Amino acid sequence: MKKIVVLVLLFVLNLHSNAQSRTSTVEYQKADREAIVNEVPFSEDMITRAIQDTLEKLGYKGKESKGFIVYKGVKMPALGSEAYDLYFSVDKKSKREKDISKVTLMISKGFDSFITEKSDPGLVRNAKTYLDSLRNTVAVYDKGQQISEQEEVVKKAEKKMENLTEDAQDLQKKKKKLEKEIEDNIKEQADQQKELEKQRQVLSTLKGTNGQ
Repeated sequence: MKKIVVLVLLFVLNLHSNAQSRTSTVEYQKADREAIVNEVPFSEDMITRAIQDTLEKLGYKGKESKGFIVYKGVKMPALGSEAYDLYFSVDKKSKREKDISKVTLMISKGFDSFITEKSDPGLVRNAKTYLDSLRNTVAVYDKGQQISEQEEVVKKAEKKMENLTEDAQDLQKKKKKLEKEIEDNIKEQADQQKELEKQRQVLSTLKGTNGQ
């Protein structure tokens, strides 16, 4: 019985982790629009930055519009041969599932000419495949960010180590200088002690002479 429960849970988790893109309806500019939706196991910020990074590398810059980030005239082989306006929205799935986000994508052929599964089944199919692959895109971007951040941590640690090494060298020089100064001081004390005894002897002799 326990094995069956475990297998069922694993099956459910597997379905969840490999959620397929689907069509849905969203409101944009006071009208219902058909959109492609998927759940991606990353935070809103990470997904948004990954999308931004990918499209900026292709030469496109997004602009905010009514809760969506819009990229105009995008040519992306994964979608098709034409240029499309891409409307992205990334929202946290729920308060309890902060690291899972709902990604919504609307596609327009210009102005208000938004596509639907009925009007452009091939394009919608490509868009679903694109959103299905988005988790991998975000994962690669996330790993790249972690590597960059860790490289910066290592760089700072190396710089601190370099500074400490230089400080140690300076301290060694100061130590040698101080040891030399102490050695010279001890020698000077010995010489001065001899001089002091000599002068005391002179003083004692003078006092003895005055007493005769």
